[in-house]
Amino acid sequence: MRNFFNSPHLDWPQLHGSLHVYVLPDPEFTASVQPALDAVEAFEGCAAVQPRWQHATVTRIPLWRNEVDDEAIVRYSGALATLAADTSAFTIPMQGPWLHDYGVGVAAPEDAQWKHLYTATRDAAVQVFGTDRALPAPPPMPHVSLGYGTAERDSTPIELALSTIKTPASLVVDTLHFLAVDVDPDEGRFTWNSISSHALKG
Repeated sequence: MRNFFNSPHLDWPQLHGSLHVYVLPDPEFTASVQPALDAVEAFEGCAAVQPRWQHATVTRIPLWRNEVDDEAIVRYSGALATLAADTSAFTIPMQGPWLHDYGVGVAAPEDAQWKHLYTATRDAAVQVFGTDRALPAPPPMPHVSLGYGTAERDSTPIELALSTIKTPASLVVDTLHFLAVDVDPDEGRFTWNSISSHALKG
């Protein structure tokens, strides 16, 4: 296990207010992954992601809330509302737990519905915020992290603990959340403040 917060995955110049679009798991999802979360909590060197902070990243916008005026925020929220109104809710069956160099999570192969969602949110971001800063690549697959590595540790103990756990969990994609995300490397966690939320078609 390696420290996620010292990795190339986290190269943010600010730790507070990073603009993101997330999907947030429902209580049934968080209950399904709890056995894996318990294993993460028992392992020193990996910070468990508590249910209220579990998320699937759709898009990260390379801007921070303190850099963006209210008019642009309203425009992007409006673009998300339009997208949500034209997009039917769907469900992604995720499998895991998946242990990697920087943490633990559950994941699924990308499908057409997920690709449509991140493509549309990225296109809207370019239209509203411009191209002065290139958007980072979208996540390689839909996933929800259950733990972030916080130190260099031998992963064998957590690998053994997770080997007996299966956590099939269904991620219900029914709302887009536009958020200002904070990161606390000392605590090993991401938290956020909501900007707007947009329900997809039922």
